[in-house]
Amino acid sequence: MTTRKLPLTLLFMAVIISTISFLPVQEAKASTELAYDNGSQQGSYTAGYGAVRFSLPSGASGAKLLAVRYYPVDPEGANPSGDVTVYITGADHVTLLASPLTTTPTSYNAFNSLDVSSLNIVVSGDFFVAIFVPQAIQQWIASDSGPGAGRSYGGASLAALDPGYYDFSSVNIMIRAVIDPLNSPVGGVVMPTSKLEVVAPYAALAGLLVAVSAVVVVKRRRD
Repeated sequence: MTTRKLPLTLLFMAVIISTISFLPVQEAKASTELAYDNGSQQGSYTAGYGAVRFSLPSGASGAKLLAVRYYPVDPEGANPSGDVTVYITGADHVTLLASPLTTTPTSYNAFNSLDVSSLNIVVSGDFFVAIFVPQAIQQWIASDSGPGAGRSYGGASLAALDPGYYDFSSVNIMIRAVIDPLNSPVGGVVMPTSKLEVVAPYAALAGLLVAVSAVVVVKRRRD
């Protein structure tokens, strides 16, 4: 009976290892914020459409859009109120990738974040995020001090977006995009805590049984 303890223990360890291999694993992915402005508000646009053209990071063939970040400005304490409309388009700045989103800024002179993760917007190349500001609400969207990255556009409509509008070619509109690159996991494979909690006691028990069995077998042979 004693001589069978070691093979049975090894079989038990094999079962544990097989169980681990079938437990789900989770890829560690990090969201990426695409930004071309320097973070320092210097100017703004007061009405109409302002937009930024975004490109995916190198190596990413696609991405899910998670959030839009934009920097509304309260001009000289005017206490603006009202909604702005956010448009997400393809590379032609006309084809909508989602229905227009109406949102009210929650703070001024700071970045606001609009969560769009539930819309499942997937981009596979360049895309635009444009914000329309009605003239009546006395609200501006910030631009930085430059130099321009060649990605900011303005116009009276989406179709008319042009980097020369408001001289956006020399500055950057402070609109950013947060994405989840679809094919760029980082950090390898992460085992969820719950899996470790399940496996650890059994692994420890298996190790103990191996040690005890080895001692018993050696002792039996000496006897």
